[in-house]
Amino acid sequence: MSVIKEYLAQLDKFLSNVPFKLLTNVQSENRGDAALYVKGEIIFADKSELHFKEYFIAIPALKRLAYSYHYQAHDKKLIFRYDNAEHYTEIETYPHHKHIQNEVLPSKNVDITEVINEIVRSFAK
Repeated sequence: MSVIKEYLAQLDKFLSNVPFKLLTNVQSENRGDAALYVKGEIIFADKSELHFKEYFIAIPALKRLAYSYHYQAHDKKLIFRYDNAEHYTEIETYPHHKHIQNEVLPSKNVDITEVINEIVRSFAK
């Protein structure tokens, strides 16, 4: 199995077990086993939404080049967004950062499982 197909299978398995979710919509573009673009949204029980995008290259191994995980309330107001857009060069974790309302904070390089787990933990509070 290619690394792209393996990643998509792992993502599908993870997403199928996410609690508090009402709807999942994931689309992927496999570009000849050399690159992968994944985007989607998850609607949670409180009608909050996670919109995500990931872009990978797969040669010689799967490497995520770009990501955005945008989590918003039911009224479309930003709760948080993680991304690695190459701005905010003053942030110590550049290019990785987290937006919370009007703040931009340092962030480690997160993946979709960490972001979803953060959201799910907020439901348990």
